[in-house]
Formats: sequence, structure tokens, C-alpha cells
Amino acid sequence: MIRSLVMALTLAGVLGVQDTAVVEYPEFPYPVTNYQEDNRGQFHFSSRGGWMNDVNAPLYYRGVYHLYYQHNPHGLVWDTMHWGHATSTDLVHWQQKPIALEPGVHPGDLWSGGGVVDTGNVTGLKTGDHDPIVVYSGTNGVTVFYSLDGGNTFISFADGKKVVTPRAKTSRDPKVFWDPGSKRWGMVVWSDQGGNGVDFYTSSNLLDWSFASRYQADWLFECPDMVRMPLDGGHQWVLSDAGGKYVVGDFDGTAFTSSWTGPQKINQTETRAGGSYYAALTFTNLPTDRIVSMAWQGGNEGTIWTGNATFPVEQRLKNTPAGPRVVSTPIPEIATARVSTQIWENRTLDSRSARQLLAGVRADTYEIEATVDVREATRFGFRLHTSPDGWSDRDVVYDAASATLDGTALNPDRGKVKLRILVDRGQLEVFGNDGEVYQSHNVNFDSLPGGDGVELFVDGKIRLESLTIHELGSIWKAAGPPTLITNIPGP
Repeated sequence: MIRSLVMALTLAGVLGVQDTAVVEYPEFPYPVTNYQEDNRGQFHFSSRGGWMNDVNAPLYYRGVYHLYYQHNPHGLVWDTMHWGHATSTDLVHWQQKPIALEPGVHPGDLWSGGGVVDTGNVTGLKTGDHDPIVVYSGTNGVTVFYSLDGGNTFISFADGKKVVTPRAKTSRDPKVFWDPGSKRWGMVVWSDQGGNGVDFYTSSNLLDWSFASRYQADWLFECPDMVRMPLDGGHQWVLSDAGGKYVVGDFDGTAFTSSWTGPQKINQTETRAGGSYYAALTFTNLPTDRIVSMAWQGGNEGTIWTGNATFPVEQRLKNTPAGPRVVSTPIPEIATARVSTQIWENRTLDSRSARQLLAGVRADTYEIEATVDVREATRFGFRLHTSPDGWSDRDVVYDAASATLDGTALNPDRGKVKLRILVDRGQLEVFGNDGEVYQSHNVNFDSLPGGDGVELFVDGKIRLESLTIHELGSIWKAAGPPTLITNIPGP
């Protein structure tokens, strides 16, 4: 089966673009890969071939970010799970690596989980120069694997013996975190014990785990994440699930508590498995206090691949009149993908002048940043991938009358709204007011020739404080140095 799949892809004439060399390892040498396929993201990570779903054990180690993910290298649909692996030095440009966890080599079902770097060697597993990287997987009990070569290959701990005994009919998706208050490790595992919820375990050595408590919530389903976020000189804990629902609360080293009666959402879209946002995890062992998250976008596919990751975002807690909320913004490293920039400033625009403003702009993959005074507007927005006949692949709309951004509430700040939009070949991500709104979408930006325009539209009148459009180059090939074109401010 494997040999026939590789042969079929090779005969199909799929060409490689600046890949790592094909590496022989036990199961699956990837075929050469065409990263320029029409709807494959040019700055969103996707696997060279096969199926990709949940983000697993994202972590940082000695200058390198590691992204593991649920992976079926043999086909374009979910099947026998492996852990795929990719690395980056900037969270933007990724390099595919050989499979990290593989059925037949590593015991268990190898489903979703998290991981950490054991910098203090509390496991006692260190034998050389590298700190152990310890990852957790398995359903209905937790299995442990560890790497002594910087996260490339993994050894089964205790021959695959489960370090956590299941307490429920179904449990899965262990995520490990450090609690500085108790100076112990915590593990959060989803289970259906009496309904949806998570079980918390604690450990001093990452290998021996004791049940600590349970947090029950009907909304909390699959792939939990538990992360400590700064807030106004202190910290609070954020507990979230696969769909991006979350609550903010406290963790006393044993139990999580929250005064919230219901969750908020990190990503304000229809978050579901196979959709545009699911199963996000935050990176562990980052060198600073920043919090970085990536999720699975399952609604995009090509001829030899299915699914991709969202563009990484930085997350933080922000106090609002309604209470603390998680806000998300693209990581600043996105600047490394910019190849050209155009800027417009201080323009008063009505419907006609707004439509004419970007008449000469042509772009395939790009980033829009805009700050707009909407006090005299009914609505405004951007038409993406327009064609001369007026067609557009997707519109992003701010409705000033209802104070909503594509249907999500977003109030102006002193009369102004800030938008940030990432447009890739099959992915669209929209941010409002520095991350108060965060939306991920799968959109097939596959316009006919000539369909690469961008249009600003206005009902009423706006004061355009600033508008910047960055062309974003492919992360799969070398890009030239950025250039800057600044338009003269208008009246």
C-alpha cells in the first residue's frame, strides 16, 4: 500500500519545493511535494502528504519550535494515528521531519496529547547532552514517550505501561503543565466520568501521577488545555477545550475553580472537528512569558494532503467590563514572511473613493492592517480576491450599525475599529481590535485569472487613519528582502 501510494504520487508528477531530503525511516518516506498547489496555504503549515488533524505537544527547545500533530501518512482521511513532526526557528517557516510516533514501533493508539521539556531531569531519564523531551498520548489511560536527541526520535517509557489508570469509560488527550504555586507538574485529561469534564493529576517527576480532582462541565469536550496567563500584575488560569470554549479561574495545585457560569470562546466561529478551528494547544517551555497557540483547520485539502494548522497567535488575558477575556493576535514573526508593503494614511472616504483606493492592488497571499473611524459609517469592509466583473471570493464586513465584525460583537474604541486580516490560498483569519475578535475560516481563494484584486467598500463615510497591505511570500521557498512603498497622505 505504501509503495503503491508513493509510486502513484511520483508518476503524477508532483514536484518538490525546498524540502528536507527524503529520509528513510521505518514506515513512510514522504513523496516529493508540490507546495504551490492552488489551495495549499503558503504561510499556514500543512503536512507534505496525508491527513493532518490535532496539534500535539507544541514545545520549544534550544532555539527550535517543535510542532507534532495527529497524522495519517497513508491517506487523505482519518485513520491509524501517527504523530507527524515539523520544526521551525521562527514559528513561521517550517521544515518537515520524519514521523515521531509510529504504530508498530511505539505502543498504544497514539492519539492526541501534550509534552514538555524536562530541563531539571526530574525524570532521571537524561543520559547525554540533551534534556529529555517527554510527551503523553493514549486513550483510556496515558502512555509516556521520551526523546533524548532533541525531539526527533522517541522511546517508550516502561514498555508502554500506562502511567494513568482510566477512571471513566472514555478518556483521552492528556496535556501537562507546570504549576509554580505548588511547584509540581499538573496533567489535565478529558473524560466522560458522569458527563463531560476533565480529571486533574499531579506529579513531581513527570512519570508517577496521582489523581487530584475533577472539573465537571457539559461544554468541555476533548483536547483540554490548561495555561497560566498574566493579568494586571497577577495570574489566572485558563481552561479550554477542543472547540476553543474556555473559562478563567484559579488552580490551587490540586483543583481548578471558576466563578464563571458558562464559557467564552477563543475563536468566534463554528468550531468543530474538521472545521476551521479545533484542538488548539499552547506551546510549552517558551523562553519568555509569551503564550503561543496553534489549532487544526480541517476544512481544506488538496490532491495529496488534508488539513493544515492555523497561523500561530499570541494570547493574553485582558480585563474588560464583562470580565477577563482571552485575546489573540498573529505572532510578530509574521514580519519575516513580508515581501512588500503599501501604506495609505489619513483619508476621508465615501463609497466611490473607497472603491477606487485599491484599484491598482493585486495580491495572492497577504495581510491587511486597518484603523478606521466609523462614526459616520453604516458599514465598511474588504472584498478579497475580486475580479473585474465585481465578483469576490470572500468579504470581511464590519457593521457599524450593529457593532459586529462578521456577526461577532465588536464595539468601537473612541469611534475607531482596528482590523487585521490574513489571506492565504485556503485560509482566512480575521482579528478585530487587537484580538478581541479572532475568527478562522477555510475559504477556497481559487479565483480565475485576474481575480486577485482587493477592494475597500464603505456605506456612508469613514476616516481611514491607516491602511497597510503586506504581501506575504511562501514559507516553502526563499523570499527576497521586504520593500516599502508609502503613499502620500491624502485630504
